[in-house]
Amino acid sequence: MSFFSYVILGGLSYVAGWAVRHYILNKKPAPEQPYGLKHPVILGYLGGFFIVMLVVSWLIGRYLLGHMSLDLPFIIVNSLVATFVYSFGLNPENNNYNVPH
Repeated sequence: MSFFSYVILGGLSYVAGWAVRHYILNKKPAPEQPYGLKHPVILGYLGGFFIVMLVVSWLIGRYLLGHMSLDLPFIIVNSLVATFVYSFGLNPENNNYNVPH
């Protein structure tokens, strides 16, 4: 995969997180405990996305990159990075994780 392909995959991961936050979490009534990255619902979405990305990464490796054997380092690292980018879109606390300006 080229750098541009990873940028597209990261963009799709971010948009998926943003869509879940905007179309699912913001439509529900406000929970007693505010949503944060340690909230059980958010952790569930992160875990679910990680599992989906394991399958997607395997499919990318198998059919786009031609890895005939199971390439675990590629699958795990690709899934972790995509899930991390997804968390930026899903993060309801801040838009930038309190990164100093």
